[in-house]
Amino acid sequence: MRRVPFDRLHTVCLTYESRAGYTEICREPDGTRWIRLCIRSDACQRELLSGLDESVPVRLESGVLEVLLPCHEGISLRQWLYEQKPDLSRRRDACLSLLEQLVEGNVPPCLIALSANTENLTLTGRSMFLQYLPELRQWEPGIDEAQAVRAVAAVICEVLSEKAAPWQSKRIPEELSLLNLRRQEQDYTSWSQLQRDVAAVPDTLPGRSSVLRPYIRRVRGWLCRYGKYLLRVLAALLLTAALLSLISAYRRYAREKNEIVWQGMPQVGDQDLRNGEDGE
Repeated sequence: MRRVPFDRLHTVCLTYESRAGYTEICREPDGTRWIRLCIRSDACQRELLSGLDESVPVRLESGVLEVLLPCHEGISLRQWLYEQKPDLSRRRDACLSLLEQLVEGNVPPCLIALSANTENLTLTGRSMFLQYLPELRQWEPGIDEAQAVRAVAAVICEVLSEKAAPWQSKRIPEELSLLNLRRQEQDYTSWSQLQRDVAAVPDTLPGRSSVLRPYIRRVRGWLCRYGKYLLRVLAALLLTAALLSLISAYRRYAREKNEIVWQGMPQVGDQDLRNGEDGE
């Protein structure tokens, strides 16, 4: 293990610090950036070393374990969403590239789980990377792969649904709803599960007709189940209305027939108004 990277690094900024250790961004003289983790806790040191790949530069200096991890260049998630306004397919592909990085990176689950945050995402071209900037204050030894998968699932759900227009809130694809549900239920335990569900997310949001389709199916099923009873009630109501109309017409006819109509004055003096002849 060469000591040159550690000895020649220049600290750019300190990102996190706690009793367990601290994290900082460093730069080599040629401009190459690194993330340096400095871990003081013995338990955290053992957990970190047990999952690190042999190619990752490490050293133990005065009881502090120093680890160098690559610092990816690119733009932040917020800038990517604002400038490029990616559609659902581009977001999905970026999330798949992130999962590929995490699966092949040979990084211990504790680093992934503690770094899983949208603020630590960097995008370059069509790829998305996770900067390993763990929140060391939340580090408790014993973080397993399932916890890392669930932490990344929460980040992916946020990437796929962030900044959706208000009128699109009811047009979430079923695959994305399933992804959110499994994330809320803490159902993910392996990377393959998460990769499969992310890959199933469609290219575009469903059309408006697709949004109404579940409601149409529900109404159709309700009509198939209760339609005959509804028709019977409707027929009974129509028959009752017809009978009431007939009864009302008959009563009106009877009332008009029984009314006494004044025929006027038949005779005024000697003049008979009915036949125009003089009375006798």
